[in-house]
Amino acid sequence: MKDLLSCGMTPAEIAAEADEAERETLEFEAKRKADRQAYLATLTKDARYYQTHKAKRKYDTALRRAIEANAAPSWLSDDQMAQILAIYDQAERLTEVTGIEHEVDHLVPLYGQNKAGDVIIRGLHVPHNLRAIPRSLNQMRGAWWFIPEAERDTSDGNGEFAFSFETSDDDFPW
Repeated sequence: MKDLLSCGMTPAEIAAEADEAERETLEFEAKRKADRQAYLATLTKDARYYQTHKAKRKYDTALRRAIEANAAPSWLSDDQMAQILAIYDQAERLTEVTGIEHEVDHLVPLYGQNKAGDVIIRGLHVPHNLRAIPRSLNQMRGAWWFIPEAERDTSDGNGEFAFSFETSDDDFPW
């Protein structure tokens, strides 16, 4: 019986195609690396540092913002700080490889807001609360956080919180 996934190719032809694809990938990566090195050589020392340490700068900025928001716990270990930096490195690598700008997102936002703009939840700047996602998705989500019990009741116009325990069929999209 013929293998449907082989498209009629023999195992030797499949192996040759795989080898060619691997060579092309390695050549592309080598060319991209050489182009980047040539670009960096044209920059000043400060501009070169700026380009080569993007993840570290973003990590430092985010940590400073988290400290100001009391969202960076004092009990974070050096290993956890390294994990956070690795997530920022991952976002930069994804941006470089895909060409789509990636950012580090807090699963639970530092200041989670309901639809009325009230801060209803506060997240922490810890490794298990961070992930690298495309910038467009991160900006679409913003600081929005949905807790049905913390939504304002606007049906009678008084703007009070509606502490109803009704369940919603909506799944959290992120």
